[in-house]
Amino acid sequence: MRVFVINKHGESLMPCRPRKAKILIREGKATVIKRNPFTIQLKFGSAGYKQPLTLGVDTGHGEVGISVLSDTKEVFSAIATMRNDISDKMTTRKMYRRQKRNKLRYRAPRFLNRAASTRKGRLAPSVQWKVDAHVRLINQCRSLMPVTKTVLETGTFDMVKMNNPNISNEQYQQGVQYGFENVKAYVLARDNYKCQSGKKGCCDKLEVHHVIYRSQSGSDAPSNLKTLCSKHHKALHDNKWSLTSTKQKSLKPATTMNIIRAQLLSIFPDAIETFGYVTKANRYHHNIEKSHSNDAFVIAGGSNQERSTERKITFKRKNNRALQKNRNGFAPSIRKQRYTIQPQDIIEWNGIKCIAKGIQNKGAYLAFMHGTKRLVKNIKTIRLVFQNKGIVYA
Repeated sequence: MRVFVINKHGESLMPCRPRKAKILIREGKATVIKRNPFTIQLKFGSAGYKQPLTLGVDTGHGEVGISVLSDTKEVFSAIATMRNDISDKMTTRKMYRRQKRNKLRYRAPRFLNRAASTRKGRLAPSVQWKVDAHVRLINQCRSLMPVTKTVLETGTFDMVKMNNPNISNEQYQQGVQYGFENVKAYVLARDNYKCQSGKKGCCDKLEVHHVIYRSQSGSDAPSNLKTLCSKHHKALHDNKWSLTSTKQKSLKPATTMNIIRAQLLSIFPDAIETFGYVTKANRYHHNIEKSHSNDAFVIAGGSNQERSTERKITFKRKNNRALQKNRNGFAPSIRKQRYTIQPQDIIEWNGIKCIAKGIQNKGAYLAFMHGTKRLVKNIKTIRLVFQNKGIVYA
């Protein structure tokens, strides 16, 4: 594991080992300017020792692999876990806000802040966060290390081909329903005008059934429709038998990655683009196992260089809204202050450093992790050691 080094003018130098950093700090030649990630700044010198470094990034929807490589060794390796709770939390916030507004007197809108012009080119909040997270990781690596080249494995996904591997040529423009009067006609033809129940005694009348009901937010897409005879269709709705069907693969991650690819190539025009099949071939050639950190290592041009200890990176929610929660039988619950200790902060309890999980009982108690155990103790027995920012290194 390496310690990041900055010279006295704020320029990044080659990372050093913890032992060397400890000696520099003890002799008064350097000072600690950041704890997470641990970074020191020299009090003397201006140029410093540098090597050309290549940053390899394995972009992803759930996890992102990062590797910084010199000609002889890997100086930094990490896997960053992306947040996938943005959409759910915004839905929850919407519910609480609607509840709060319903208790207020009506007030006419003072200005139009929902015009179409304000939404032009706007990404969905969950997608925008992932783009910003990739940008923050890349910029942080560039600011902490003298990176001279950046290689991004972006990959392009063909959503149409993922649904139908046999599609080609003009079929992209025609679509799967080309030549059919409507969706129902397409589904009947796709199922060869036969009941898909797999049962005997089918009648002649055919109907189209929603696998996921409309009442459960099911769509009218052909992938959610099946042909059933009216006899078995009625029996299905009467819960006399159940339909077994494979769940359709979600294309949301592939769509998100296509957007991230376009955004990153626009933000970093000097970056070199590579693709998954190239990385896969290079991994097989050098006999390297599949993982996000290994992919990033190969993307950066790695083959048999000395590897670095893999770091774990998570993202901390920096906002701390006080949402009104009214429950029957309980007093209104609302925070009137921002608590000093936030989740993922480093705290000290009984001389032991632990990771904070969250405040309880209106600030009187704190939940934290002691190894694999979750403890809840009085806030008066706990001391804040370090407050983590948006990107947390483990």
